[in-house]
Amino acid sequence: MPVCYRILEFISLMEEQEVKNFNPLWALAFSLLIFNFFPVPFTILLSFVGDWVYQNPVEVEMSFVGKVLLYPIKDNLVMILTAPLIIYFMVWRMRKRGIDLKNELGLFLFHKSVLLRSIFALALLLILEEVYMRVLQVEVPESFLRFMLSEPIILGIITTLIVAPVSEEFIFRGFLFSQLKIRLGNWAAISLSSLAWTLMHLQYEIKILAILFVLGLFLGFFRWKYNSLFLVIILHAANNLVGYVSSYYFL
Repeated sequence: MPVCYRILEFISLMEEQEVKNFNPLWALAFSLLIFNFFPVPFTILLSFVGDWVYQNPVEVEMSFVGKVLLYPIKDNLVMILTAPLIIYFMVWRMRKRGIDLKNELGLFLFHKSVLLRSIFALALLLILEEVYMRVLQVEVPESFLRFMLSEPIILGIITTLIVAPVSEEFIFRGFLFSQLKIRLGNWAAISLSSLAWTLMHLQYEIKILAILFVLGLFLGFFRWKYNSLFLVIILHAANNLVGYVSSYYFL
């Protein structure tokens, strides 16, 4: 038996030595690249399934791109199909490098009191955001609201409340945060992961991007403080729920 324990201990030490964390710059680039390139095959695939995926197109004015024609059904389906592939690929890459998924991704549960405090903090943040938007007269473009209201409600709910929070938090507050933290420390990891996440939303103007960056810092702080990816997924979903419901009020 002692021999078996020694062998297991040796194997454990070897596994620890084989851990290969990502370089911070590569982790940043990797996170942004997979979100931009993984949807491409599904976009091509859906072009062959019929015209029904292109129903109710909406022309949207994007700040850094200009006018873009979006398709509520197709675009939501692409996101829904892409998310599992992104998560599977990232899990595979992290395991291949010997990275401890549970500890590095923060796959830990949390106490009910933590959730209540976090929701209360999110409510305060949303109030401050509303004050900011009213003072600076910031408005979400009407074309974006029309897009949200033109999509089938079941697809909108799945994408907004499940797919986006899970996939985005998994990548930015899960994988990217953990890899940046190892080399750069907690606060740099929170800031840079928030910046990368904000860059995924360049369809909005600078004033709205500032709101998203602050929200990213908020989520990053709670990810670090309670070491729970599940918590920030819930907070992200709650934030999206408020935005989704309010879109019906504003338009």
